[in-house]
Amino acid sequence: MPSASVRTGNTKKRPLRADPLVRKAAAAATGLLDHSERVLVVYDEGGATLYYESDDAEDGIARRTLPRAS
Repeated sequence: MPSASVRTGNTKKRPLRADPLVRKAAAAATGLLDHSERVLVVYDEGGATLYYESDDAEDGIARRTLPRAS
């Protein structure tokens, strides 16, 4: 299944702030829903991974990399 990752930066220097990550993941998921019927967001320490289906690729699998949060 294809995936796209969202990171908030170096969490070792400062504590994780969930609000910017949640907003960025929600915006990315909304954009992916234009191309896929389902999007799964999995949060981990300092980031999130979005899993989605894609018909754009020949084999039905595509990968999207999202930029790091500033």
